[in-house]
Amino acid sequence: MDIERIRQQFPVFSMPTLKDTIFLDGAAGTQMCKTALDASLQAAIENNANLGGHFSTSSIAQREIDRARCAAAALVNANCAEEIVFGQNMTTLTFHMSRCLGRSLRKGDEIVLTRSDHEANISPWLELAKDLELTVRWLSFDLNTYGFNISEIESSITERTKIVALSYANNVTGTINDVAAVAALAKRKGAIVYIDAVQFAPHGVIDVQALGCDFLVCSSHKLYGPHHGILWGRLELLEALIPYKPRPTSDKPPFKFETGTKNREAIAGALGAIEHLAWIGREFGGSSEQADKRQQIVAGTRTVVEHEQVLVQEVLEGLKGFTGIRIYGYCEPIELCRRVPTVSFTLDSTPSEVVSQHMAERGIRLWYGNNFSTETIRALGLDENDGVVRISLAQYTSQDDVHRFLSAMDNFS
Repeated sequence: MDIERIRQQFPVFSMPTLKDTIFLDGAAGTQMCKTALDASLQAAIENNANLGGHFSTSSIAQREIDRARCAAAALVNANCAEEIVFGQNMTTLTFHMSRCLGRSLRKGDEIVLTRSDHEANISPWLELAKDLELTVRWLSFDLNTYGFNISEIESSITERTKIVALSYANNVTGTINDVAAVAALAKRKGAIVYIDAVQFAPHGVIDVQALGCDFLVCSSHKLYGPHHGILWGRLELLEALIPYKPRPTSDKPPFKFETGTKNREAIAGALGAIEHLAWIGREFGGSSEQADKRQQIVAGTRTVVEHEQVLVQEVLEGLKGFTGIRIYGYCEPIELCRRVPTVSFTLDSTPSEVVSQHMAERGIRLWYGNNFSTETIRALGLDENDGVVRISLAQYTSQDDVHRFLSAMDNFS
């Protein structure tokens, strides 16, 4: 993959004021690619109309949303575009869907959560459990694998379990969890499986058919697009669920879950971000122009993953050389296929906030703190506020970026 050609697709790198900036903050949100920006701008200027009209701008706006659904369906390998629901963000979609699912739950029913999750896939279910007097069971955090403890599956998922909410990849440790194994058992017990794939989506091929889940959510702004959420759900479940919606809204999925006026600019940008991934598949991944969108997306994703794995291995090897450092998610030997390119660490000598400030002064953007994964931070025995220093690599991260980051770390050696 030609990193210079990739960077040409991101206008941020041509801004003089950000010329020497290093973006290692992708796990919190990536920079927007040109395809996504252009699509959002076009929707705001040329297709700025509500849906359902007989005039051209309304028709074009509807056509572009239909295209975006098809692209998102190809991204996750859905059966049809009607299985794709758009929303403000993953958190809002999850709160909404938890309430819809809650209509069929009764006091004493069980929900299984994990301590390897972002709060967006914990708090909605805890609030639901509190309101309906449900029982919450937890898959604990495994300090050996840095993900949820898969050995607890058999005892945690029972005949009373109605929902199992899982994180595909931990946004602190980078661990890719074995969600398919948990989903298989959950389905045998008759439970619904809800997967947060926000952290995994930019760094791996998603196949909801192979996972065997019922719902999967991800976010465009981690996929080089605008801030917008994407939810996939099995069509038969979406058809059966009773939504919270205005009365005139259609009773058919996905429309019954999309309340109010849609953010057409963001949906267009999400389409542009997926088209960008397909472009990588054609340009660098060996996929042909004649291949279908799914094949192009898979080829593009695999090309990006290969690039990121080379860099994350260099980061891990480089950080190992510093004294007094603790890397969370690092195991010997390094199994790159079991992690996304997110690396978190602490220094015995320096608070995480101070490291973050030091890097910011040198044009290196990264995050510190709990990163909204308080359960993981607690399991690691860390301060919930100072948390960890977290870097996350992206398709536009270069080898020079890695070298500059490691060089900046010399101040703490």
